[in-house]
Amino acid sequence: MHSRIAAALAALAPIVFLLAACSADDPAPTTATVTTTVQASTTASSTEPTSTTASSSEPLPSPTAAAPAADTCGAVGYQGAPGHESPHCLGKQIASCGTANHQTGTTFFTDGTSGWTQTCQDQMLATYVPPPPVPTFDQEAYNQQFAEEYWRTHPTPTFDPDSADGYGPDQELPPACLRLEGVDC
Repeated sequence: MHSRIAAALAALAPIVFLLAACSADDPAPTTATVTTTVQASTTASSTEPTSTTASSSEPLPSPTAAAPAADTCGAVGYQGAPGHESPHCLGKQIASCGTANHQTGTTFFTDGTSGWTQTCQDQMLATYVPPPPVPTFDQEAYNQQFAEEYWRTHPTPTFDPDSADGYGPDQELPPACLRLEGVDC
């Protein structure tokens, strides 16, 4: 009977220590109490359950000591649609992270599946280079520059009230953007 109780306590002790390590950042040592109910194995007809309580005054491991347990979990993230699943232990190993063509955080696992992990999110954001700004086109500045260039290389036309177009004979008509309002060059 004592060997069953000892086996049950041995099986529960790592779980209790792991949960205690993950629950608080309190550096003070605490005492863990484990209560196990075991069916008595006697040949008599009595089958009443018995309870055993064991206390340990060992200090619980710090949260940093629980880091190896988190590493055994593999990647932490999700494989479902964003917002429908919260990050959890996937039990998978990361093969590679996505490229600039993928959504940030895209992760490819060694078993051929993909998902999202914070590890790849951080790695992709660290290497992200924003695209160069798209140059804007200033139509007004272009119209002004065109007019200055045109009038520098062409003679100023003379006005002829008897001509249908308003310009004298044998004169080159300036472009429409220079003659009319609201027309861009």
